[in-house]
Amino acid sequence: MPRNFTPFTELDASKVVFALGQERNGKPTIVMVYSEHSTEVALVTPACITNWPRCTGDGNFGTMWGPTDPMKTKFTLDLNDTAINNEPNALFAKFAELITAIDEKLLDFVFSNQLKLLGRKNLSRDEVKMLQIRSVRRKFDKMTGAENGEHMQLTAAKYAWDGMGGKMVKPINVCDRNGSVIANGVVAPGDVVAATMFANQVYTGVGGDKFGIHWSFEDVSIVCQRCKLERRTEVPAFQGLDTQYPFAADYTFTSTQFDAMPEMPA
Repeated sequence: MPRNFTPFTELDASKVVFALGQERNGKPTIVMVYSEHSTEVALVTPACITNWPRCTGDGNFGTMWGPTDPMKTKFTLDLNDTAINNEPNALFAKFAELITAIDEKLLDFVFSNQLKLLGRKNLSRDEVKMLQIRSVRRKFDKMTGAENGEHMQLTAAKYAWDGMGGKMVKPINVCDRNGSVIANGVVAPGDVVAATMFANQVYTGVGGDKFGIHWSFEDVSIVCQRCKLERRTEVPAFQGLDTQYPFAADYTFTSTQFDAMPEMPA
């Protein structure tokens, strides 16, 4: 059955419900549904810059962080709060608030059921939070360690069960800004994209006691290619410098501007 993707602005985090389930082996699981109708949590993201998309081809197979088994290949898409046309992405901030509110509800649920889910009973809420892998994560500069924004990672398995004991390729639909599928469309780093994402699973026990929400995606809309974004026309830091230098002059394009340059010694 096709998923019903709701614009993120219309999704109410207070209607996301978590409940205890059970696997066949008796292990407790967490069920995540939306509203009283128990539908999937599925939404359309805002338009955001993506820096490391791998939505076609072999996905993350062959990369330094990808799997060695091609059948475990995943398509990946990151959504960042990077400014668009030199303007802060206010929609990402609202989107991050929504996803964070859902993460907080999951934290409260795990805290209240920590004995069944974590095998612990004396952890404080802050201690349980240290075990949670948050959906929206902070970015840090590799050189200075300073925080420089937020991002969210979405993944989708390239191969799905075909119902006959084998697997089949489940491609990601790459669309234009109006939702028309682009044949052989490719999402490039720096493009502005929106995606149809959904809560694929609430996982527990990863790396010991870690838990969180695995967000997946089905379709990507290229709202604007990076080559069509506005480029800066001014750098304020340099304005006014011409008054400090008596030799300052306007830049002109000429084919002979290097003719008068002295030759460099051999």
